[in-house]
Amino acid sequence: MALSSQEMEQKIINAMKDKTGATAKTWSTRLKKCGLEKRNEMIKWLKTEYGLKHNYASVAVGLHLNGGKPVYADTSNLLDKQFKGKEAMCPLYDAVEKAVLKWNAKVEVHPTKTYVSFRGKREFAVAAIKSKEIRVGFDLGDAPFSGKLEKAKSLGAMPRIGHMLVVKEKSDIGAELTKSLKAAWKRIEG
Repeated sequence: MALSSQEMEQKIINAMKDKTGATAKTWSTRLKKCGLEKRNEMIKWLKTEYGLKHNYASVAVGLHLNGGKPVYADTSNLLDKQFKGKEAMCPLYDAVEKAVLKWNAKVEVHPTKTYVSFRGKREFAVAAIKSKEIRVGFDLGDAPFSGKLEKAKSLGAMPRIGHMLVVKEKSDIGAELTKSLKAAWKRIEG
């Protein structure tokens, strides 16, 4: 099974000293001194100045900007942050998650910073919480778009999530969602 964001972050933190020659605390000190404030600028600076690989630079910056604490350690906090200013979407998201888990209790739910990942062996579907809708994305490969199934956009997820259904009310959670979940699950689980 692929690692969750939390597991991947912890793996990088554990290996940081050996792989980069410095601890997370040392990288944070360097980032304070560099004078940059934007996340992407800091990542680019670490890659350019120190030759860090992207994932190590990204974790170092994440730790620095999060007060030295892992970004993905508390996944409930990640979900809470996604609802900030969109609290009215909580019941609709809860209904989507309940439908996913009712369909298949083996599905693992992993909140990230920008979306919720639904996983089996790897991510096969996601939910992106917007101010007026939940966009549920699927890994359906080159399956055609039809009915309410459209090309994925603004999901913040991996590129293989190419299809989505837009859920604006509980009545949008039905057969088409279940059919898409089954097809995406079959792609990853075989």
